[in-house]
Amino acid sequence: MLACFMASIQTSVFAQKLAPVVDDRVVASAVDSLENAGDETIPLPPVVQDDSKKRGGLELGAVISAAYDSNIFLSSSKPESDMVFRVGPTVAYTKGDAKEGEGGFIQLAYRPTSVTYAKNSSDNRIDQQALLTAGWRGKVTQLTYKGGFQQLGDATAETGSQTDRFEFENEVRVAWLPREKVTLELAAGNRQSDYKDPTLYDSSKTYGELALLFAYSPKTQLGLVYQVARFKVQDSPDQDTQQLTGRIAWQPREKIRLNLEGGAEYRKVDRDSQVNPVMEARAEWTPREGTSLYISAYQKQDTSSFYAGQIYKVKGLTTGVSQRLGGNWTARLEGGVEKASYSRVSGSGPSGRRDRIWFVRPALEYKISEDSNIALFYRVSENTSNASDFGYDQQMAGIEFNYKF
Repeated sequence: MLACFMASIQTSVFAQKLAPVVDDRVVASAVDSLENAGDETIPLPPVVQDDSKKRGGLELGAVISAAYDSNIFLSSSKPESDMVFRVGPTVAYTKGDAKEGEGGFIQLAYRPTSVTYAKNSSDNRIDQQALLTAGWRGKVTQLTYKGGFQQLGDATAETGSQTDRFEFENEVRVAWLPREKVTLELAAGNRQSDYKDPTLYDSSKTYGELALLFAYSPKTQLGLVYQVARFKVQDSPDQDTQQLTGRIAWQPREKIRLNLEGGAEYRKVDRDSQVNPVMEARAEWTPREGTSLYISAYQKQDTSSFYAGQIYKVKGLTTGVSQRLGGNWTARLEGGVEKASYSRVSGSGPSGRRDRIWFVRPALEYKISEDSNIALFYRVSENTSNASDFGYDQQMAGIEFNYKF
């Protein structure tokens, strides 16, 4: 029960996959956001394999894609189009079971991705993503470490240009089951973003967390989580936050699942403070075999890398449907919208930037074999900003081939 609850509502983005299919702020996972929007990003397979497809040991794979991008730098005034080619070999290793049984387990994966532009060859680069999950589980206790890093160079919606950066994440979590249906958790972690451009502001978040989880029934798990954190932002005062949220993971029927976390965050900077709501939610429905739908929403606050002493508040919604067609064909359609508003929490100067970003992405996938598939995709997105130097229109169309050796 503990493993199911943790996996359903608590797994970090690094523990799911190293890069989303589309590196957007509007994505199926509420952890990501369109503020990181950029190039079409090659997906990594889940590190924790589906129970019906466990392999274990060493796994090798590769993803190759080619896409036309109408605005590779997300420019508001001078869009630059190009053909973008990506080649991403993947190596992954799994030993032990992170969900069931007792004993140690380890899961790791690494992918370097070559990004090549047909015209803008001076912007060619190699992105990197890696993650590690390791731990030990006994009868009533579990110790887990999750960590990962990304080295990326795609353009982001916040900067409106290519942004070379390193992103790190580390967390240690201890879980204890004092009673059959009750779990206590204690965690400590750090997230950090470092930018190559000296005009951008590095930041880090160090946090501690205490959670009480209760298995109300086989179909319903409840939780109460308290987190205290400190944000360190370059050239700005520290920001201290306290966050209290409630969680529910509910599966009323086999084909319906709902995960919801909501509460409030108290943020203090110098003598100023504010209280803001926070929320993550996702609902999934499989009405029949071969058809699945999801909808997710989120609301949060984060520090700005572009404006000194500012944070941005984000509200987003995304939805998608997948339909298996005849033979080995599957059609997918995803879309999302998000609003981001910037406000000053320290220093002086203008603020008030507001972005509204939406995207639509249809795709058609063909399953060649159990270990390979090919997909055709098209994606259109737009950022409408009240800041004249930002905002963009973008269209992408391409093909992607995925193979597991």
